[in-house]
Amino acid sequence: MSSFNRRSFLLTATAFGGLAGCGFAPAYGPNGRAGVLRDAIELATPETREDYTFVRAVEDRFGAARTARFKLDYTISTDEDSIGLTRDQEINRYHVTGEATYTLTDLSSGDIVSSGNVTAFSAYSTSGSTFAALTATRDAYTRLTVQLADKVVAQILAGVGTAG
Repeated sequence: MSSFNRRSFLLTATAFGGLAGCGFAPAYGPNGRAGVLRDAIELATPETREDYTFVRAVEDRFGAARTARFKLDYTISTDEDSIGLTRDQEINRYHVTGEATYTLTDLSSGDIVSSGNVTAFSAYSTSGSTFAALTATRDAYTRLTVQLADKVVAQILAGVGTAG
């Protein structure tokens, strides 16, 4: 059994200033740069199931805009490929890919704070009943969209964390 564990590492790193010296600071901690984003990002009204899931996931991370200081524009695109065949040549597995392109704009200045695109993938099986296949399809698209939202949030936080 190894005598190494995370607590020992963190205590050692903290004792020698390792974490503080590398510039690590929690995004939402005291003096964290991401605090300005909390409850301040306006998103477009969702039009599709994927848009709704994306908006809900982003608002779960940043909070719903009370006083909008920023606007997040986004587009989500998805594609689906069949990847599994039965002996009877029936498709029973699908691979779903998605891309989200986003722009975070400061409403007061019109400056772009962050922009980019992210990709993700998911998969599902249709080997069960019709209801199970429909549920699996919806679940795969939900998982895909939440992944895209998480990646957009991470990129925004990384950009805000290095700015200014």
